[in-house]
Formats: sequence, C-alpha cells, structure tokens
Amino acid sequence: MKVLFTHELFPPDVAGGGEKLTLRIIRGLMKRGVEIEVLTSGNPKIKQYKGIKTKRIPINRNLMNFTFRTIKKKAKNVDLIQSSSGNMAFPSWLAAKISGKPCVCYVHHILGPYWKDVRGFLLGNIFNLGEKMIFSRDFEQIIFQNYTSKDLGLKLGAEEERISILQPGINHEKFQLKGIKRKSFVLFVGNFHMDKSMSKYKGFDYFLEATKNLPDIEFVVVGGGSYFDRVKGSNPKNIRFTGPLTEKELIRLYNECLVFCSSSLTEGFGLAIQEAMTSGCPIVSTVNIGQKGIFVPPKNSQELTNGIRYFFDNKIEALKIGRENKKLSKKFSWGRYFDGFVSIYEKLIS
Repeated sequence: MKVLFTHELFPPDVAGGGEKLTLRIIRGLMKRGVEIEVLTSGNPKIKQYKGIKTKRIPINRNLMNFTFRTIKKKAKNVDLIQSSSGNMAFPSWLAAKISGKPCVCYVHHILGPYWKDVRGFLLGNIFNLGEKMIFSRDFEQIIFQNYTSKDLGLKLGAEEERISILQPGINHEKFQLKGIKRKSFVLFVGNFHMDKSMSKYKGFDYFLEATKNLPDIEFVVVGGGSYFDRVKGSNPKNIRFTGPLTEKELIRLYNECLVFCSSSLTEGFGLAIQEAMTSGCPIVSTVNIGQKGIFVPPKNSQELTNGIRYFFDNKIEALKIGRENKKLSKKFSWGRYFDGFVSIYEKLIS
C-alpha cells in the first residue's frame, strides 16, 4: 500500500503539535507495512527525514494551496492521498479527484465561527469561508480527533457517513503517581506561547472571569507568553501563575488538582484534557474528547463558574468522576490509533 501524505510543514520544520503528530502517525504506519512519501514545503535538498522520503517545495507554507500540479503528478504512483485541514487540503482533494484516487483529510485544527474571535471580523470570516470550502468537499474520509471538532465539521458541511474519529494514544503509566493526595485547587494548562491570539483560542478571558466569580477557590495556571505576563498583576490573588513547567512538574499538578478546567473555543484534539483524564481528574470543559465531567458552551464564564463550584461543593462526586476518567483514558491506545488508519485505508482502496 502506497500513501502520499501532504502537509504544510514536516520535520525538521516544526511550527506546533501537528507536525510532531504527523511524524508519529507516519512512523506507526510504516511499521505496519505502509509505504509513505511526504509532500511538504521547505528545503528541496532534504530528501528524507528519519527514513521517510520527502518532496519539499521551496515556498511559504501559506502558499501550499498552489501545489495542485505537483500533488497530481505524485498521485499517479500512490494508492491514496492523506492530507490535513489547512492549505493543502483543497489541492489534495482536487488532485485525487482528477487522478481517481481516494483522499483522506485529517483534522488537526478547526475553528469555524470562532475564527472571528481569534482573527477579528474580516480575517475571521475569510478563514471561516475557507474551512467551509474544505469540509464541504467530498473527501472519501474526514478524520476528527474529538466530538466537538466533529460537530463543528458537520456544521461546516462535512457528511456524517464520511466521518471517522481517531484519537492519539498516551503513556498511561507516566501519569500514575503514588502517594499524592488531591488538593483544593483548579488547574488550567496553556502552552509556552500564550500571546493574545492564543489566549483567545483557549478562551482564557472567560476562565479569568470564572476565577473572579470564585474568590474562595485557588486556581493554578500553567504556561507562559506575552498575554500571561500582561495579566498577571491585574488579576485576583486566588490565581497562581507557575510559568512553563517541565513534564514531571505538570504531571504532579494533574495528580494534585481537585478539578481540571479547559475553556477553549475549540480544540483539534485536547491533549491537556487527555492528560488530565489519565491522571484521574474530574473535568469542566468546553471540549468533548470522551471524558466524564461537566460540559459547558464556549464563551460562557458563568457556566464555567457553575461547573467548578459544583465539584467543590460535591467533592466525593468529583473524586468518583476522576476515577472514571482514569479508566476511560485506557481507550487512548497508540496501537488502536495506527490500526484505525490502516483499516480506513484498506476499506477505501478496496
């Protein structure tokens, strides 16, 4: 089985988690006998990366919509094309249609109407229209990573019968700490680059409003960036900003917190939610990856407040849900994840 992966960036060029996950998917599939070549942007002198054959086009990643001819040429020698939501999705779909090959779209990120919150009215509407154009195409399969993303995709034009959900695995043992007792604080996890745009994406201002509504509860905020630096001094004393942490330090906080809170407008997957589940946290969240907890609509600080207050008023229930989340997290298996791709490919090719 030969598969062409089209992705805007590919290691050693990395902008975020999408490139790292794509690399992991490819390595997992190659171990299962899938022959893969990657078409991406970058230095054309780099012909391979860690044993993975690459074809790199020396243009900006944002111009990869114009790579139709190259994708079409490569499509002749493969059984299937896998692209991802972004600047290579449409030309990959078009090249596949003309070549008579199946095309799979993997959704790393989706914002839909929330683009206006992150990019402003004008650019936000343009990005929203771009996503509608992608998700209304008849890809043979669109793979989402969580149920919130799937719902957004359906609203943007994706067809239910063409949708699958595959979720990345996790190292369960790493998050199991012994001798740690739950403490009465709420944990929020950002990333190292929490500027204004990323903070809007994470719904951080709505989270801040919830902290003001709950002055008797302690909140711990992990992450760094210009927006975090700006708001530190002007926010309630019940918030502790830790700055960026090591993985070991973060895992300890997951195991100590009474409640984990995620206020994102949306998430491609929701890695922090997955880690919180695996650590046994009850969760108040706007994003559904299959966890137990309280789900709230995005951009609603009062519902976040109510959800957090409920768990603090019902700590026995909170601990019970945390234990249930730990059990549920066992469904996140790398083997099952890679096998899911192979199963989809085989069905489409046959």
